[in-house]
Amino acid sequence: MLDKSDILERIRVMGDRLNDNYKVVAVGGTSLTLHGLKEQTRDVDFIVEYGDILKFADAYKEQYDEIIHLAEPGTCFSIYMPTDYISRVENIGTFNNVTLYTLNILDTIVTKSTRFNTRDRDDLQNCTDINEEDLLSRIRDYSLKIEHMDNVKASMSSIFNIPQENLDAL
Repeated sequence: MLDKSDILERIRVMGDRLNDNYKVVAVGGTSLTLHGLKEQTRDVDFIVEYGDILKFADAYKEQYDEIIHLAEPGTCFSIYMPTDYISRVENIGTFNNVTLYTLNILDTIVTKSTRFNTRDRDDLQNCTDINEEDLLSRIRDYSLKIEHMDNVKASMSSIFNIPQENLDAL
């Protein structure tokens, strides 16, 4: 399990090891850990916004045994991000050749909600201090497949207690 200091240390090491510049955006449990909404994460999840994704993966795997999941720019694994997501990320810092960002909390909630498995449900329990109108507005910015939207609606209802009539409008 990795806490915030572990994640930052790994990014620092990657920044020292890599010769090219990288911009990576923490997503999923990694984002929640960096936001202080989750104590630890079992793996690291990043969008490699700038830089060679394969070189980043190889450098990480050479150094660490933990699982790493990397996504291409503009995607969060199985979904496409809204075009403005990158303007909403939060800069965590630059570690030599790697600049680390994290998704903002609304985008983290939406992306975690699209899968909505048991771990996601547990993670989202820590994110309930969110404005309903802001969250619903951000969900509308996504173009989601039906199965992803069904999961988002389920999470919004069960975790965030958003009334069904508000979810039907999505």
